[in-house]
Amino acid sequence: MIPHISIVAPCFRFGSLGARSNCASSSGRISLYSRQRIVSARSGFTVVELIVSLGVISLLASLLLPAVQSARESSRRVECTSHMKQIMQATEAFAAGRQKYPKYSTGDFSSQGGMEKNVCPFVEILPFIGQGSAYEKFQPQIATFDGLSISAAGGANAELMYLTIPLYQCPSDRSQMGSCNYRANLGTGADYYTSPPTGPFSECFDPNNANGAFVLYRQISPKDFRDGLSNTVMYSERVIGDGNSDEFDPWRDYSPVSDAWPHCTGEGLRATCRGIAGIAPVHASYLGFTWLYATKAHTAYDHILSPNSLIPDCAHMGQAGINNSAITARSQHPGIVIVAMGDGSVRPVSEHIDLHVWQSMGSRSGLD
Repeated sequence: MIPHISIVAPCFRFGSLGARSNCASSSGRISLYSRQRIVSARSGFTVVELIVSLGVISLLASLLLPAVQSARESSRRVECTSHMKQIMQATEAFAAGRQKYPKYSTGDFSSQGGMEKNVCPFVEILPFIGQGSAYEKFQPQIATFDGLSISAAGGANAELMYLTIPLYQCPSDRSQMGSCNYRANLGTGADYYTSPPTGPFSECFDPNNANGAFVLYRQISPKDFRDGLSNTVMYSERVIGDGNSDEFDPWRDYSPVSDAWPHCTGEGLRATCRGIAGIAPVHASYLGFTWLYATKAHTAYDHILSPNSLIPDCAHMGQAGINNSAITARSQHPGIVIVAMGDGSVRPVSEHIDLHVWQSMGSRSGLD
């Protein structure tokens, strides 16, 4: 049998002379077992206290998380702006010794009938961003890389295609090896022809063709910017494709146009893109998967649609080539896209900008 243990609580009494003495009484005896029960009864949370605590924590989290996410996006936006500035500085360094900006060529036959090498501004400026070794490896041959597939022409290009250059990637977008978020401005025209084509399609011509900061098969100089370098966009950004050919993402992918010629103007393309969005039998999902090739699938865009347009992009024959395609600027920065102007300045542009103003910024000669 376990003996009952009790303790005697000390009692102090003060006499008339200030002396004190110990005393003990039955009221001062406290059972050790009883004391343990009192302590255990007072430990832990009640259910009500727990619910209140969880509610306070949830409220604080709901208040703090948006602020944290906003701060992170602000940091990413600053980094993206820095990337654009460095790209523009490299472009200016390229033009300083030549008085001309990089050529934009898709590695095809030019209007003069000669074969052009594949030349992209993002390749041309490699020596000015510390990527001279990559520039030396590049083989300017005809590309087979488009928005529907992820194949390369071969040789050294097959390796360079997947080389990740952090300067060419926006930290706000999804990460993809070798991808490119920044695009060269090709203007507001539906095609690249500078004069009406011959044959049955002679009337199918957009007078705004080839009015951008970069022109197919030709280098242009600062003096060609009749609207002024400070009023013309050189580069903007676009989200990369979702890489899923089984599911159409209207924000990242584009729908192909079945026939090139009925869409002769930018206005016609806007109506076409709006009409076929999401119902095309195939779509392109690999946009922006490389910085290597000169094509709207990866390194160029136009000012036909508004930035961050709700109308999905569309292009002819499943390839976002230079002709008959509307590939607009898009970004993951809420409400804006970032642009680099010809004078070297970098600024945000609201997605609610008037379309005519946006198109005027996309033309080196302005619009009437």
